[in-house]
Amino acid sequence: MKKFLEWIKIKELLHYKKQSPSFEERDVWWANIGENIGHEENGKDSNFIRPFVIIKKFNKELLFGIPCSSVDKENKYYFKIKIETINFETSALLSQAKTISSKRLVRKIDKVGSGSFIKLKTALHKAVF
Repeated sequence: MKKFLEWIKIKELLHYKKQSPSFEERDVWWANIGENIGHEENGKDSNFIRPFVIIKKFNKELLFGIPCSSVDKENKYYFKIKIETINFETSALLSQAKTISSKRLVRKIDKVGSGSFIKLKTALHKAVF
């Protein structure tokens, strides 16, 4: 069952948040993705969060990135990411890439390595175009 009303409460708090955190391209953050419709990826737990890889920083308040999942499938829409420093493995959901406000960023997890980041961007391009 969808939890739209619970998400609306959190979304309102995020909207009125005074400051956005500092972030960079290649960062992986826990982000409030929300409760979405149809087959759009939802956040998990009571805060509707999931890992989110920052692909492009437009300014200090707007970014383009990819939500991640612990599920991994062998197809062109999933890209496995391993973050060595914390032994964390996740899959970027390439078909779910989107622009979000930096107010949705909760806590930085780590950074994707530069080599993996280049491969991720190539995989994203192939999956979308």
